[in-house]
Amino acid sequence: MKHSIKSKQKIDIHNMVVTVELQPENVTEQSAIKNTGSMTATDSEKELVENYLHFGLGLGEYSVLQLLDQTNNTFTLKIFV
Repeated sequence: MKHSIKSKQKIDIHNMVVTVELQPENVTEQSAIKNTGSMTATDSEKELVENYLHFGLGLGEYSVLQLLDQTNNTFTLKIFV
């Protein structure tokens, strides 16, 4: 899976809102993203998407505090940096 950062907005010194678009590279990833958005994802599909969002964004050391929104492949996250 790949991604592109659409926006980053600092809330304060340690918190940021990040909008990221996930770009699936195969049918499994595409299905996992779609099913996560429709609340029908299996545990393994949820794990695939969540692990990527928590560890694969390349933002240095960060923690996802909250998923604020998901629209199709685009996720808006509140993170602690």
